Amino acid sequence: MRVLEVARVNEEGVLQLSQHLPVRDLSLILGGDTEAHVGAGVVLDVSPTLALRVKQVDGVFDCTGLPRWTVQGRLVPLLAPAIAAAIEYEGRLVFELDADGAARGLPRQLKPLERHHRTDPSALVFTVQGERLAIPLHHVVQVIEAGAQFNRAPNAGSFLGVAVHRAQLCPVFTVGPLGLVQPFVVLFEVGGDLLGLSASQVEGVRSGTSLDGASVLDVGRMFS
Repeated sequence: MRVLEVARVNEEGVLQLSQHLPVRDLSLILGGDTEAHVGAGVVLDVSPTLALRVKQVDGVFDCTGLPRWTVQGRLVPLLAPAIAAAIEYEGRLVFELDADGAARGLPRQLKPLERHHRTDPSALVFTVQGERLAIPLHHVVQVIEAGAQFNRAPNAGSFLGVAVHRAQLCPVFTVGPLGLVQPFVVLFEVGGDLLGLSASQVEGVRSGTSLDGASVLDVGRMFS
């Protein structure tokens, strides 16, 4: 794939590309909302040639030798075919666009996760928008911050995006408001897969009566 042209909008806010091509909104292609403030256009050399409206262009960089994680496992139906991988650049996690697949686009993520609950002797308790929830302790791996090693999915709904942990991409979900990224990610394992839930705050490990008032999520059923 080659980039044929990059053009910024003019003073009147009009995007003028030298090639006469139908211009598509990349945000819509990726299952998100219409880009409210279009700042630039990018023409990609794929078949057929793809002209895209984007918010801004940050620059051009050589990705040779940069840490790269491919989309696989549970991420395939969520990000493929439009996202080929994630790359770490200057401490940030960025998505690598699969230009050939992007023309087909990504579905919009609007369906909330189906919740299942269980009882458990001990669990990690956390809150999401004031709601007290918990994950059985035997599933829990680690708690991380949703910082530079997290990237929000363009079509964020119940699936929020990806985090890097143990040199692999981990899908991060929410059981709270769709599309709302919280400061923390509770990482857990189900059937050998590493997954994450977004959390507003993490209270800690609780057991017995300390779990009263917390809904213990049956993540084994929710993500089976």
